[in-house]
Amino acid sequence: MSLMRQRLPKVKSFNVANAFKPSRDLLHFLGRLVDRLDAAELRGAGKAQSILLNAKTWPELVNARFESDKEVLWEEACQLHRLGWIQIAPPTAVRSSSGYAQCVRVSVIEPSEVRGAVGRMERAKSSGERWREALNAHLEATAEVKQAASGYCIELPGHEMAEVVQRLNRLHELKDQALLLREVSARLFWGMSKVLDGRQGLVAAVLGMQECPFPASPVQLLVQLPKGKLRGVLFIENQMSFEQAARSGSGLLDGLALVFSAGFKGSAPRLRKAWGASVFYSSRGSMTAENATSFERWLFSESDELPLWLWGDLDWAGLAILRAMRATFPELNAWQPGYAPMLESLLSGHGHAADAAEKQGQQPLESTGCLYADTRLLPALRERGKFVDQELFTLRFARERGSAGRVEGLSPSQDWFVGPVR
Repeated sequence: MSLMRQRLPKVKSFNVANAFKPSRDLLHFLGRLVDRLDAAELRGAGKAQSILLNAKTWPELVNARFESDKEVLWEEACQLHRLGWIQIAPPTAVRSSSGYAQCVRVSVIEPSEVRGAVGRMERAKSSGERWREALNAHLEATAEVKQAASGYCIELPGHEMAEVVQRLNRLHELKDQALLLREVSARLFWGMSKVLDGRQGLVAAVLGMQECPFPASPVQLLVQLPKGKLRGVLFIENQMSFEQAARSGSGLLDGLALVFSAGFKGSAPRLRKAWGASVFYSSRGSMTAENATSFERWLFSESDELPLWLWGDLDWAGLAILRAMRATFPELNAWQPGYAPMLESLLSGHGHAADAAEKQGQQPLESTGCLYADTRLLPALRERGKFVDQELFTLRFARERGSAGRVEGLSPSQDWFVGPVR
């Protein structure tokens, strides 16, 4: 009896993909492919670029001790290629048990399969993304404020970002209280006092203010009081110039309280609040309680009964300090006796370029609100394009140098010398 070829019934195909169990070392490689997928999605790219197979992208294979271990891992990768999850190039590498030794590039063809294998079906959102979502959903503010706040991500263990943002809304309840920044942080964030460190910009944005009203610590003012009656106040930008002026004994400073406060701290509104400033008096000046009381009464009462001036660098940043401080001290003006010789030096061709003193980031000003600065100093800076540092000049008695320079508007008894420090 002859054997007849019989047609077998068609059976349901076996799902090879479900049967395939990637090894731990292959899963590590797939995890790096998913990292590429996440990065591409974050960039808005359609798909991730192929990656070169090397010790950085698959160290478990490249650094395997035995060739047999490499071949086992390579066969696993080739199985994924045959399943259509990934694509290995060149094709010859798939046909060789040591194809990994070729210049191999791997691309993801089926992202869902690769993601499923490593248990990362969706890209994990970055903390920055989650922070922006929390701000948009819970911060009681305009879109502009939310945008400004987006650069100050706060991630606290045990608390959702939505909770953190809701606590920020309570800043408005505290803004008029005499609190330090860490006290505010502790009140808002479950007793954690350092959350707002370095985030004063966030506080200012939420409150719609130019500057955070809560000091990290009170503004420290170094003050030298005059020996006689207090008749005016001179803020000096740079500490060395403050020290030189304090020691000069110049008649130009008679009756003036000399004040040093580093940089833009002098513009802080809290400077005129007793809780926002600590005043330290120089032993070279008057130490009487009467003079100290008079100065602090003027400072903390927001009185305008005393004339006051600022003397600092003749550059955009120095005059920006003048403009900023005028928000707190509307009667503040540029001190002509100090700026006049600096202006003369600039107009005579001296000064330095912005990049010579790492001042490239300084932005030009349109105005400061001070007549002398706006009509003399700012035009000179625009015309010359150079800066003059305050420290180059110092107050001295005319008799110490044998010559005197006359400053416009000063009486002969106030002749003095301002010149380069030698």
